[in-house]
Amino acid sequence: MTTDQDPAPTRAQRFGKYVSAAARAAGYDIDSPRGGGKKSLSLRAGMSHASVSRMLAGQTIPDPSFFESLANALRVDVGQMLVEAGVLSEDSLTRWPEPPAGPVDPREVARRLGITSPAKIEAFAQMAAALAESDESPKQSARRSA
Repeated sequence: MTTDQDPAPTRAQRFGKYVSAAARAAGYDIDSPRGGGKKSLSLRAGMSHASVSRMLAGQTIPDPSFFESLANALRVDVGQMLVEAGVLSEDSLTRWPEPPAGPVDPREVARRLGITSPAKIEAFAQMAAALAESDESPKQSARRSA
């Protein structure tokens, strides 16, 4: 229960607390005025020093275009960061299926794309195989032809 003297933290304040903890865990010295942690974080995240300072103070949430570089700089999952910022719900992260393990069958992909003609499905599969072959390194190609 909150009172007028103890209001609930804002979304920006909660996010600032999350990012501050992540920055400390990643080794940024954000607490010392001369530690250089805020400057290092701003450089690695591609944000201005002032923006990083306001974010860590719980005053603002950065523009979503910075979330990926900020997550990389902090070595945290960008999805979790979006949840902490209130951009996504925790449920939305679990809604997306995991990508299939192993190779993908181009014929199945063609069907999922709505291609129904057997001839077109086969053409799609052949084109996918040709494109995959052209992306192989010479060493992989030699191994496959041996």
